[in-house]
Amino acid sequence: MPFDHTKYTNTTLFGTGGSTGIIGTEGPLPSPHSDAYAENGFVISFYHMITGKELRFKAFLTALNETYTPDYASEQVFGRMDPIHTFKGTTRAIALGFKIPAASMSEAYENLAKTQTLIQMQYPAYIDVQNALTIAQAPLIRIKVMNIIRAADKGAKQATGGVSALTLYDSYQSEDNVLYGLLGVIDSLTVDHQLSNDDIGVLEKGTNTVLPKNIEVNLNFKPLHEHTNGWKVNEETGYFEFAEPAFPYGAGEYENIGAPQETYIPSNPTRAEQDSAAAILPTDSGGQNSTARSEQYPTGPLE
Repeated sequence: MPFDHTKYTNTTLFGTGGSTGIIGTEGPLPSPHSDAYAENGFVISFYHMITGKELRFKAFLTALNETYTPDYASEQVFGRMDPIHTFKGTTRAIALGFKIPAASMSEAYENLAKTQTLIQMQYPAYIDVQNALTIAQAPLIRIKVMNIIRAADKGAKQATGGVSALTLYDSYQSEDNVLYGLLGVIDSLTVDHQLSNDDIGVLEKGTNTVLPKNIEVNLNFKPLHEHTNGWKVNEETGYFEFAEPAFPYGAGEYENIGAPQETYIPSNPTRAEQDSAAAILPTDSGGQNSTARSEQYPTGPLE
């Protein structure tokens, strides 16, 4: 739905040809320059996987932080000062904050309605099984913040394969499509209506009814990546390549391909692989690994 800061008000055009301004129940309204800016895709969008509803907020970003946390299982072994770290996985978390200002009564009402829909998106879908409600679907959501927060395997547009640095840069772009948002779950959502802020105030719509001028939203998002994240050797080129080259921002670095890999040796062997490697070493008559024993108890002369 196009942005229109007058859509909920009774407005009439005035002036020659109906092009010099807008007037209505609110009085003269500001020029909708922000509407045109948002129409160019400078928005924060949400897509609800259950209902297919989409939200596009014309807002000011206040926070956009990503945290990538590699997880290791650490084991302290005898004879080593440093523990052995076994890699388990890497998790990603996103903290997003934005303010939704209103340029008119109409826009203030729409902002409140959109925020209400975003809140409703945090609840599951139910089905009726023998007159009892049962959760059928979890509230998964796609979030897109221009080219920064997006699904890496969707909507990536950039030239590849032997192009120049200038071509690589010129081809970098993002598409305003809510279906290209990053899939995941919102594990916390905070809404501040700024009603107590004396510097902002509220719009009085009528008896016992106010509309916030500036709604502030903060949320934490946990992505569910739909592609593999990690490195693998390309058998044709012999170089390591990231499984999804467009992760996470869709930008490509020019001519940084690393070093060729003649053989691939796992850098994180399993415990069985470590035991197997130790088993092939020669042992002394006592059954202990002679190499390991000689390292712990040197028999040569001291210097």
